[in-house]
Parts: sequence; C-alpha cells; structure tokens
Amino acid sequence: MTIDLNSWETKLVLEALRTLDAKWNALIDGTDDEDIQSEYGNDLAQLQLVQESFEAAACKEFGPTVKEFSREPVGARQ
Repeated sequence: MTIDLNSWETKLVLEALRTLDAKWNALIDGTDDEDIQSEYGNDLAQLQLVQESFEAAACKEFGPTVKEFSREPVGARQ
C-alpha cells in the first residue's frame, strides 16, 4: 500500500500516533484491570511498531524535522 502525504500531513499523522501512544500508556498505567492492560498493551505494542516504521519512512522522505511539532505560538518557542 502506498499513501501519498506531504510533509504537513505526515506531521499530523506522526502527532496523532504519539498522542494515541500516550493515551494508551496512561490507560494501562491508570488501571489494575488485567483485561484492559492486556488489550491495550497488545494494541500499544502494534501501534509502536507502526509508529517506528512510519517515523523512519517520514524522516527518510522529509528529514528529521518532520518529527518536530509544537502547539506553542511561534514567538514563544525558545
């Protein structure tokens, strides 16, 4: 499968993957329910494989700055 994305679209997908990763990690860490830990743990492992692969391809295509994004106003960045 081939998906044609520009650098901005790629940044959005990378950000979404990171956000989902953080959300699932928080769910796993915030519960003692072994079923939830197991389900989300398995899905998280797969998500991280996809994330690593997508990130590597994105960096190859657009350079390492494709992984850099911030919601801070432009003037507020240091």
